[in-house]
Amino acid sequence: MLIAMPSIPAVRLTGLLNAASVLACMATLAGCAGQLWWMLDLAGHFRVQYVLVLGFGALLALIQRHHRWAAVFAGFALLNSVLLMPRILPGTAAVASADDPVFRVLLANINSGHRDPVAIHRAILHQDPDFILLLEMTPWMLEQLGDLAGRYPYRVAEPREDNFGMALFSRRPFLRTERLAFGSAAWPSILAEFAVGERRLILLGAHPPPPINAELAQDRNEQLAWLAQRARQTDRPLLLLGDLNLSPWSPWFRQLLVDSGLQDSADGRGIQPTWPVGWPPLWIPIDHALFSEGIQIQRRTVGADLGSDHYPVLVEFRVARR
Repeated sequence: MLIAMPSIPAVRLTGLLNAASVLACMATLAGCAGQLWWMLDLAGHFRVQYVLVLGFGALLALIQRHHRWAAVFAGFALLNSVLLMPRILPGTAAVASADDPVFRVLLANINSGHRDPVAIHRAILHQDPDFILLLEMTPWMLEQLGDLAGRYPYRVAEPREDNFGMALFSRRPFLRTERLAFGSAAWPSILAEFAVGERRLILLGAHPPPPINAELAQDRNEQLAWLAQRARQTDRPLLLLGDLNLSPWSPWFRQLLVDSGLQDSADGRGIQPTWPVGWPPLWIPIDHALFSEGIQIQRRTVGADLGSDHYPVLVEFRVARR
């Protein structure tokens, strides 16, 4: 005798999209409260994805004549779109003298497990930067890149076997350098000062820890506050570079800009996601170049894949005269 099995309702694409839209509404609100709890902050990084899901959700709700849900989804899509506007809307064009030299800096988190120095060499030769900041620099990789000394004779490095080593290479001589360590885990940063005509330029490289638990999230936020204080105390043009392990839509990022007085070099230049390579649905921008008064950004782009889980960032800038 055949026993009738209970029927299992079919999972429809429309139902999945409706459920995803409801979750995107909840995540939108959660991300706005990111300073209350570290897990809420994680929800704030995917504003582009929320816009896309909610936009399709609103359209589907209209087709299904669920007008109230369509209005809710459209409203939340609009809220996320407003948060994206600083990166999308064109900003004020930088004004600089044609006599001021243009500098190029390459920022790349190369991944501590990276074993292809040829790809890094290729990216450097292609971009031809004046300064290079490489994050997750291991002693092995630093040795493999030793031949950069011919093109970049000035170097300050803090290689480590974990994910927090770094190295700064330069064509220009240093006036001074500092290897900085923050917190009980001694999260490293590198500071270098250069002469640019009559002015001084400071490059500050940093890589706070990823906020994958409450303790590391606290460490990241405290290091961001320390970086902001350091930037605020500097009266010279400063460029802060690094994988800061947060997106521009985190309330902690906005706090960093307010406390430091720095500006985001990506504003008006598009979303420019940098992580994770190979996973476009999850792409978010977490590699940043922030600048102070006295620096004028000419161009900012995301480079090609160099074998890491991050895309590199190239910034062209001028140091304005007084």
